[in-house]
Parts: sequence; C-alpha cells; structure tokens
Amino acid sequence: MATASAIRLSIDLGTSFRVTSSPPSSNTTILFAGGGTGGHIFPSLAIVERLRETNCPSKPHFLVSNRPLDAQILGKESLTYTPLVARPPSLQPIKLFAFGRAWFESVAQTTHVIQQMSAVALVAMGGFVAAPAVWAARKAGIPVVLVNLDAVPGMANKQMSRWATEVFSAYATPVLPRANLVGFPLRRSVIGPADVAVARRELSLDPERDTLLVTGASQGAESINNMMIELLNLAQPRKALRAWQVLHLSGPADVERLRKAYEQAQVPARVEAFCNAMGMAWRAADIAVSRAGAGSVAEAWANATPTLFFPYPYHKDQHQRLNTDPLVRIGAAKVFTDKIEPMPNARQLTGPLMALMSNTQQRLHMAELMRERQPGDGAMAIAQWLRRAVG
Repeated sequence: MATASAIRLSIDLGTSFRVTSSPPSSNTTILFAGGGTGGHIFPSLAIVERLRETNCPSKPHFLVSNRPLDAQILGKESLTYTPLVARPPSLQPIKLFAFGRAWFESVAQTTHVIQQMSAVALVAMGGFVAAPAVWAARKAGIPVVLVNLDAVPGMANKQMSRWATEVFSAYATPVLPRANLVGFPLRRSVIGPADVAVARRELSLDPERDTLLVTGASQGAESINNMMIELLNLAQPRKALRAWQVLHLSGPADVERLRKAYEQAQVPARVEAFCNAMGMAWRAADIAVSRAGAGSVAEAWANATPTLFFPYPYHKDQHQRLNTDPLVRIGAAKVFTDKIEPMPNARQLTGPLMALMSNTQQRLHMAELMRERQPGDGAMAIAQWLRRAVG
C-alpha cells in the first residue's frame, strides 16, 4: 500500500486512469524511476537528500514496482510514489505478452504522472521499472538522467543510455562511453560515526567486543544464512566466534532459525531481518561477510570495513563479482564463489575469516586502503546537475 499522501492510479486494460487521492500541489516535480529491490531505490533517496541540502525547489515523486518491498521502503520515508505495473522482460511467449502489455501501461502511467505533477526531469536507476518510465519521459520532452550502478550495465541500461539526456555511472565501462564517472550515490545514514563504540552501543552491541557483520542486503541471502549455520557446526570457527559478537541481517525468512543456531553454538549474536541504520552496522564491524550488490560494496567502502564478498550466484553476467573488483584489486576485500551448498561455502570461508579475525594489523591495513581511495560524493554530483538543469 502506498503512503496516505501518495498518488494512486488504477488502470483498466486500456489507458484510462482514475485518480484516487487529492490533487497534487503546483510545485514542480522530479521523478525517480527504479524499484523491485532496495538497491534500485536507496540511491534515489541519496540524491533526494542532496537536493534538499541544496534547497532545490522541486519535490520528488517515485515510480517503483508493485512489489511490497518498494512500498515498505518509501512508506518509512513518507515519500509519495506510484507503483508501475512494469514487468521484467522474458522470451517465454506468455510472459513476453505480459511484459509488452505492462510496458505500454507503464508508459501510460508515467505520462499521466508527468502531466499531472508538472514533472521537470526524470532520474532512472536502471532495471525493468525504469525503462518504460524513461521512454515516456523522452516522449514528453523532459530531461532524463540515467544512473548506472553496477560494473556491468544490464540490457535496460544499455538501451536507456541512448535515450538519456545525461548518463552517470559508478563504474567505468566501455558500454557507456559518454557516462560521467561518479561515486555510488549513498545516503548519509549509511556512513557511520567515527567512533566504533558509539555505533555498537546504538545497535545494542557490546562496545568493547570485536564484531562480525553478516548481511545479504535488503532481502537477505539464503545461501549466506545457511553457510553461517554450517560454520557454527565447525569447531574452530565456532570457538573463534565465541570471543567475538555477530550482527546478522538475515532477511525475514530465517531470523528465528539463525537465532537458535547462534544460541546453541554459544556465539553472542544479534539477528535481525533488516536494519534501518546500516551506517551503524558497517561501522560497528571489524569484518563483514556480504553479498556484492553495488550498494553493499559502496557501503563497505565508505565505512572502510574489510569485507568477504559472496556475489549472488545466479546472474549470468556475474556483475556482482565485478562490482568487487576495485576493492579486491587493492587488497581491501576478498571475493568468493557462492557454491550455494552450505558446507562447501562454510569450508571455503573458514580459513580467510579466521585469518582476518586473528590479525588486527591486516584488518587495519585493509581499512586504510579503503580510506585512501574513497570515491567522491556521487549523489551530490547528480543533484548539482539536476539543480542546474531544472533551475
């Protein structure tokens, strides 16, 4: 469900619309298109944050997917949004037909929002939600900004780069030759305080105890959760972890199972489905075990947290593995192949994890390498471009 102030549109099989909320204000609007995962929404929130800091007169409105996670994220931020009916593309005939119909309906939805809200620009974060929105914005004649977040641009981003007025990318890639290279757009809340003890206290952790962060990003990661349970069944890492504490962000499905596993292993742990204070979580950690979405990599880098990355194993282009390259090349992180099966994953993690746990100097060296090569503020660079473009 959208927030109470959100515009809600209902669509018939044609293109007629029924507005079921009060009319919007006369203020101009910047649209942000992207959804389906937190990784497509949080960078937009970072840009909105910087626009507010520069006193940009336009207000944001989000075009997202109709997945519950999108509504959950934006509802907490009290931001208005329109769920588009867009679907990912597919070569299966039935799904291809559904994709085509959803595309045209999403274009019509976006066109209606542009007209109704006097939108002056659209910022696209990539993915299946953004593509029809970009097409509609291009036809409406308003500036389109594409923000590429991953090391390997997807098909949608490659196409949208041809339609966009301006392109920004968090990674240098020959696929987007005219892109402006910027740092990944990060919300200020994902950058933790300088004092590690402060971050740990905020999360109800022992401020004096070495800390391992385990995260599968906004939706959790089943294979990482299962790997940690198997790791607790191995005598050496279980013994080592008893001297530490674990903050495990599991996603909603595995919370109780993981809490029981840590309790039985006598390992101090806080297990939560989701964390709204990721800056505190990254800063509290001496080491992290994480998925390798571009946002997770950028957050680890911004907080100088030595990280052992397990990229999502089912992407054909392996873009999550490539997201880690800048940190792996300088020796500030390690990357593994997610074998999916819990015990092979646990066995390959054991040696590198225990080596880092026992070597404070190595951890400090990795953190310093991260700090020395910090990217710039990508969210501010994009916000400043928008401010100049919309006046």
